[in-house]
Amino acid sequence: MDSAPAKSALALREEEILAFWEKNKIFEKTLQKNSPKGEFTFYDGPPFATGLPHYGHILAGTMKDVVPRFKTMQGFM
Repeated sequence: MDSAPAKSALALREEEILAFWEKNKIFEKTLQKNSPKGEFTFYDGPPFATGLPHYGHILAGTMKDVVPRFKTMQGFM
C-alpha cells in the first residue's frame, strides 16, 4: 500500500496560517471590530442561476469572496 505524498510547501504554509488564525481568533475579531462606516450589504442570488456549474461561475464566486472582504477592511460591517 502506498503512503500519501508529502505535503507541498504551499499546503504547509496554509496550515500555519490557519493555525495562527485559530490561535489568535482572527475571524472572531473581525466580527467584533468597530464598523465606522456602518453595514455593507452584498445581495447574492442562487448559486447557479444559469444551470450547472461551469468556468463562468469562477468570476462570480471570486467576487462573492473578494467584495465582502474588501468592504470589511474598509470599515464596513
